Amino acid sequence: VPDPVLWSRMGDQAQYATATVGEGHFPQALKTALAADPGAITDAYIYAVTVTGRQSIAWTGSDKGTGSEPRSSTLAVQCRPDRDCALAAVLPTTAP
Repeated sequence: VPDPVLWSRMGDQAQYATATVGEGHFPQALKTALAADPGAITDAYIYAVTVTGRQSIAWTGSDKGTGSEPRSSTLAVQCRPDRDCALAAVLPTTAP
């Protein structure tokens, strides 16, 4: 996931990225922590979800410079009982 400076540079060049998710799962560390203390999730209602798929990059109005590659990212998703789920954070490490 690009940092804020890179997002700005991408925007300056009319570049954009899209992603298609192929699968998602809870990381083993989260499963282990929940097994040890199931009630802990109700403190923040945040779940870690790892998604894998394909990221595509292109430039508006150009057929050149496009490409795509497989990616895997871990997201923090907050799901409270009385609200829709929402993205809380994108963890900093993204694996190509």
